[in-house]
Amino acid sequence: MLEAFFASIFVGLILLGLLALSYGIMFKLLMPKGKYDYYIIIPSEGCGEEITQAAYSARTKLNLIGDENHGKVLVLDKGMNEAQRLSCLNVCRQTNGIYLVSVEELEELFK
Repeated sequence: MLEAFFASIFVGLILLGLLALSYGIMFKLLMPKGKYDYYIIIPSEGCGEEITQAAYSARTKLNLIGDENHGKVLVLDKGMNEAQRLSCLNVCRQTNGIYLVSVEELEELFK
């Protein structure tokens, strides 16, 4: 009975490893060869917990795929008050690659 239990755990771990290996191979095959700079834009009228989580999540995904040098997360200020703006700036200072920009700065960025 105990042998069957450990055998099933062992087979499960082997299947999980094969799944992770196939995911890694497919991921490398589907990634473009050239690396280009790109932006993930998160529009926001306030800097609440959901915006903070979205920005951290986007940055974590960039780190996961190895594009931390090419991708940037922009939180677009669409009318934050001063307290919300300072809160967002604090989040941006704590995490490299997350930037708070206004609509005017975004227009200048893409000219």
